[in-house]
Amino acid sequence: MVLPRCLNLIYQALGSKVTHKNYKWQLDRFMAWNKITDYDDLLKADDKSIQRNLEDYLMHIKDRNSPNYIPSIMAPVELFYLMNEKNLNTKRLHKMFPTKTKKAGYGSYTREHIQSMLENTNKRRTKALILFLASSGCRVGVIPELKLKHITDIENCKQILCYAESKEEYTTFMTPEASKVFDDYLEERQQDREKLKPESPAFRRTYVLGSFPAETMETGTVRSAITTTSKDVSRIKTGNRYNIPSLHGLRKYFNVALKSRHNCNLSLCEKMMGHSVSIPLDNHYGTFSNEAIFEEYRKSIPELSISKEWKLKEDLTRNKEESKSSKDKVSEELRSIKEDNVDMKKRFAHMEDILEELSKRD
Repeated sequence: MVLPRCLNLIYQALGSKVTHKNYKWQLDRFMAWNKITDYDDLLKADDKSIQRNLEDYLMHIKDRNSPNYIPSIMAPVELFYLMNEKNLNTKRLHKMFPTKTKKAGYGSYTREHIQSMLENTNKRRTKALILFLASSGCRVGVIPELKLKHITDIENCKQILCYAESKEEYTTFMTPEASKVFDDYLEERQQDREKLKPESPAFRRTYVLGSFPAETMETGTVRSAITTTSKDVSRIKTGNRYNIPSLHGLRKYFNVALKSRHNCNLSLCEKMMGHSVSIPLDNHYGTFSNEAIFEEYRKSIPELSISKEWKLKEDLTRNKEESKSSKDKVSEELRSIKEDNVDMKKRFAHMEDILEELSKRD
């Protein structure tokens, strides 16, 4: 399908395909309000008429949408006219935006919430999705672009390359628990005769036959799959929002688990969250290796493990490692003391030789 040039221009100014889709959807809403079907028709009026039309559209949507959502509705339309060289008085337009209200939805799921969600589904894909998001902290927007080649094994975990080959690219990981469930999900796909390839989607759409060409899951399908499992999670609704976001609550769980350790490395934690500007200049000077980031991740695996069995297992593993580390430290200290004693004995012996030599001279 050949895109009209006026639409293709705004795609050139955007990043991912998910953003393309969202911007086009808002632009189509604007076209439907104008009762037109051709994008080029939006450009036929003069600048003054376009400005007036945008102001009328803004007044129309202000009464029908949350004040916090208005900028997201208007941004695609403004970009469309900007990229097609129409002069808008955006400052005047933005002065008409409603005052933003305090957002709800800052809460996060607890381990018990996520355990309940896992118990409410028998589908391997849904279980894998829940644990993937909770243990990696990925935004749901990663999923449509994520391929199997972006997920690799590292010890008993998995390493995930998010937004590969884009400026937002970053690395995070999956716990051993999440990795095992993800492998079970891939095994199910293979049993259904899907031939897994590096370019295969990490999470594919529902299929009749596994041998059919695999299509990636879209964010709407992910939301539907996970929301269904949260029926037993107690959430409070304020306006149009819940105190715990349906999907983002899993990312918030990851964030809390990662940063609750008293000795966490905030820079490395932020790297795993994909926050590129949280720590000033880290993008330029904080070029941490994946190995260093994984070492920080490993310390939080017990907190990120959901089932009681996996958490207990990871706690025991960490205790053994800490115990071994303590023994090694004590052994090193004893070895150092022994070496110091040997050195002191040599010095005393040398001093005795000097004293004996001096006494002979007297």
